[in-house]
Amino acid sequence: MERFFGTAPSKSDADAPWPYNGLTFNFSGGPYQVIFYIMPSYRHVELSIRCPNELTYQLTASAVSDLRVLGGPTHDTLEIVISSKDSVFIRLLPSVLVAQQVGGGT
Repeated sequence: MERFFGTAPSKSDADAPWPYNGLTFNFSGGPYQVIFYIMPSYRHVELSIRCPNELTYQLTASAVSDLRVLGGPTHDTLEIVISSKDSVFIRLLPSVLVAQQVGGGT
């Protein structure tokens, strides 16, 4: 996750072990501000994207199946696996992109 966001997360509780902590990753690129929050032990994630200072996308998901960083030919993509058939994909570079796959695709 640190490689994808290019920075270490801030922790909600400095003394709690990471699985039981809330971790926040921040990314700013161009007019976009991306905030990604994860609570690993609860498999809970929150994603918000602002452009400029106006909320343009928000996701709150609990019981997430997996998080995967997929290496691409030029830039990585973060996959939030909601279920065996549903995923949300986030790319930060060269510009912010959010894509969804619902129902497993073909």
